Amino acid sequence: MYWKKWAALLSLFLLLVTAKTAAAENSGINLYFGGVRVDEPEIKVIEKNGHKFINLPFLLKYLHASVDWNPEKRNLYLKFGKYTINLFENSTGYVSNGRKRSLPAAPFEKDGELWIPVAFYLRLGLVVKSEDRHNLKMDWEADYLVGVENASYQGRPAFVLIGSKPFQYNSFLLVNPDRLVLDLTGLKLHWAFDGGINENDIVKKVRFSQSGEKTLRLVFDLYRLAGYKIIRDPERPNQLTVVFNYFVEKAVFFHKDNERKVYIKSTAPPNFQVTSVKEPRRLVIDFKGATLGGQTGPFNGDGEWIKTVRMSQFDPETVRVVLDLNGQAQCFVIPAPDDPNSVEVRSVQTVTKVNWVQEGDGGRLVIESDGQLLEKIEKLKNTHRFEVDLQYSRFDPQIKVPLIKSDQLKSLRLIEVGSELSRIELDFNYYYGYTSELSKDRRRLTIHFKKSPVTGKTIVLDAGHGGVDMGACGRQGTREKDVNIEVVMRLKDLLEEAGANVVLTRVDDSFISLYERPFLANHLFCNLFISIHTNNHTNYNVNGIEVYYHPGRTEAKHLAEKVQQHLVSKTKLKDRGARADDFCVTRETQMPSILIELGYLSNFQEESLLKTSEFRSKAAEAIFEGIMEYSNGK
Repeated sequence: MYWKKWAALLSLFLLLVTAKTAAAENSGINLYFGGVRVDEPEIKVIEKNGHKFINLPFLLKYLHASVDWNPEKRNLYLKFGKYTINLFENSTGYVSNGRKRSLPAAPFEKDGELWIPVAFYLRLGLVVKSEDRHNLKMDWEADYLVGVENASYQGRPAFVLIGSKPFQYNSFLLVNPDRLVLDLTGLKLHWAFDGGINENDIVKKVRFSQSGEKTLRLVFDLYRLAGYKIIRDPERPNQLTVVFNYFVEKAVFFHKDNERKVYIKSTAPPNFQVTSVKEPRRLVIDFKGATLGGQTGPFNGDGEWIKTVRMSQFDPETVRVVLDLNGQAQCFVIPAPDDPNSVEVRSVQTVTKVNWVQEGDGGRLVIESDGQLLEKIEKLKNTHRFEVDLQYSRFDPQIKVPLIKSDQLKSLRLIEVGSELSRIELDFNYYYGYTSELSKDRRRLTIHFKKSPVTGKTIVLDAGHGGVDMGACGRQGTREKDVNIEVVMRLKDLLEEAGANVVLTRVDDSFISLYERPFLANHLFCNLFISIHTNNHTNYNVNGIEVYYHPGRTEAKHLAEKVQQHLVSKTKLKDRGARADDFCVTRETQMPSILIELGYLSNFQEESLLKTSEFRSKAAEAIFEGIMEYSNGK
């Protein structure tokens, strides 16, 4: 009877502790900022010991501060305008611009989140409008310009103006000296505002002045006068983006042999539209968001292909380039492949030669043209077929299809897809990667298809556990047998594509006894045996990848080291090394064999990775790369 009495007292004690903890920490609090409820799920408010705390994402998103939180050192470094601040977990003291200060409550970490007391936010210019047990309503203490940040818009220099509330503006350009002026209505500079702005190719510096309580003036001093536009983001009504035009500088002719081109150079990646006009024949290129920065023309072309080139500022946002054309040669306008800040006007080139050369380490496809090649190399999904598309090119009518003598390449075809696209199709018996190289003048393209070191070899893949034996199970419900079989299936596809004969010890969720697995490999006289597992430990902090081999087996050790190296490199998990141990599947097999432990399901962070398809795909790719490097004898 006494045990029942003590059990009742213990239950009452636990109930009281639970109730006290719940009273001490209330997380069901709604946050409002600027009169609008903050609905972002990552931003939360809790109450602890009579103080309210808001987590770190609020500081990043709404106060536009830059932070560096080091959980190991329990330190938060904060850059807020011209202030640098150091906060410390579980300490009410902090340092602001070298001066020691204190808070009524200390920041703390819980569940991977850093919680900062509301009192600290008040030191940064916020105020509490009202609060109760379920709501916290905050706002800026005044209507501030909080920040001006360097940005980029479609490759063009830009600045983002951030206000504490939506604001109106008036803008205009002035010359001698060149500058852009913005008058912002209803704002003033925040007391922590840092006016240091990085200069760029257009803006020297930004100056600020307060014209009374109602108008804040920003002056952008310019190296040269440029057009601009101002963009208001409907999702962020308190922000404006000032985008400066890029410059269209000049047109440059290029003529070598049968290759003719015109480069139109600009100061940023150009946004352009092309219009072809038949009578009289000409090409019109409109550069959007651009200012004419150099030659205007008209000036003479090459006399054969282009008569004249004219450049003008069509409107404040558009530079227009007109090319008056001779003859009927086709013209194409594309981004220049070797210069992101140029547009290239070109004609169709001729592919003069296609050749296949078989070598010891693989085969080379060599393509030659009378002009720069624009290539697109693509392997078709779930096939051994490759397509090499040569844009704005056609095959020479006299070109010959090369004779193929290769165990690697089955066939090669030359196809005219259209008047401006030529295609080379290659069908392989197996595929194991390629590298490509263009000559300096881009007229010769060489694609080297690597010879696979596992062609014709038999590899047994063993997905550990299965059926009634599910192996380890993580706290999120991830089962080892499911991880193992998915990685094995992905690895099987990679090895078969490279020409290997792959045999699986299990192809579904079935139970295979421990000794049956090495027996199958020995019976097939296979070349390699790879067993894939995930790990488990009573200590939840243990983590990392390890690959095992049987003691004294040199080749197996070499294979384990290669696979371990690639797994760690690709997954970024902790390197626990290639290790010797007496496992049944590595002891009983008569060929180089390894057992891979992909990570620890008992570790919460690693289980979160192991359960994803992305990780399983990376793991299969890494094991494949390790097998290939080992098989190459490197």
